[in-house]
Amino acid sequence: MFGLGSGVASAQDARTVYAAMTFNAEAGPMRTSACLQLTERAYPATAWWENAAGNASGPDRAFKSVIAAMKQKDRGALLELTDPTQARDTARFDQQANAFFQQFQSIQLLAVPRAYEFDGLVVFFGKFRSRTQTVFVPLVFAYEGEDSFGFLPSRTKTVTFNIVEDWFAPSGSPPADTPAYCSDSEVKRATHRVSLGTSTWRPSSLLLTGAPLDAPGPPSTVAAQVKSAIDQMRAALRKTDVDEFFRYMTPEGGGRLRQWFAATEAKDRDEYKTAFIDQQPFFVFDESPLIVVYTRTRTSGVQVLYFTVTADKRLLWTNSSHITVSDQVFKQGPLFVAAGSPEPFRSVAIK
Repeated sequence: MFGLGSGVASAQDARTVYAAMTFNAEAGPMRTSACLQLTERAYPATAWWENAAGNASGPDRAFKSVIAAMKQKDRGALLELTDPTQARDTARFDQQANAFFQQFQSIQLLAVPRAYEFDGLVVFFGKFRSRTQTVFVPLVFAYEGEDSFGFLPSRTKTVTFNIVEDWFAPSGSPPADTPAYCSDSEVKRATHRVSLGTSTWRPSSLLLTGAPLDAPGPPSTVAAQVKSAIDQMRAALRKTDVDEFFRYMTPEGGGRLRQWFAATEAKDRDEYKTAFIDQQPFFVFDESPLIVVYTRTRTSGVQVLYFTVTADKRLLWTNSSHITVSDQVFKQGPLFVAAGSPEPFRSVAIK
């Protein structure tokens, strides 16, 4: 079915790379300068997974065995190769296995150019071709100790997996064998490092660049822009006619809020105004074109505002009511915990 021949059995030596985190704004995805540190393995363009050589690494052996089981419709072999936690749910496993067996009759695995190791996972990106399209699909394995890896038929949805998938195989983009890495300057400028996963095997790190808004000395250009934008937004909300406020938002977010203002009662509008005006920004991460601002309020604690930089260098409040993977990074987990500490983000600062 594949017709690509055999190739080198194993990957090149592993290397550290930095994935540029994607921010899924209302208008579409954008590349940011936040960088996720990963371990990458590059593979030859040939069908290396069909090579029966016995000197392959643990992840490569697991991948080859799973592909062989799918091609042969071998339920027993696939079950044995599956991570024990997912294997115990036999009904779900059978549903997934049958889908794989059916799909492998009509699609062709063209290449597997890259695999990434991070946070207890190995993710192989396979380039698959059907009659209508060619796409990258992640096949995920969980580290089980001693160079052993279990297949995850139901893909994990950890925050770092979502970041890596959005980066390597962005939705709506043509498949590219080589993704866009962070530049050396983006990596070197980082001031903070946070681990978003919990596994001790190949832990990833997210590199960010930030500073408190009350840092000594003259404010940075971004800090000054943030303060100015929020001050102007507060002033606009204090007016009877709040149309000016919507101009500081993306068209999508401003349009939704305008509709809400028109449909809701005065009491609810006043509560919204008070809640926004009460926010006091205290820290900013500059991941241009994404700016992440942490604020405090007297009643609801720490809040997060996203701003994006327009072509004419203005800041627009983005994703005001749009939930994405980025919320798992900035509004939840260890980074959000660090925001609420007595010395915000000191625990994740690069010493």
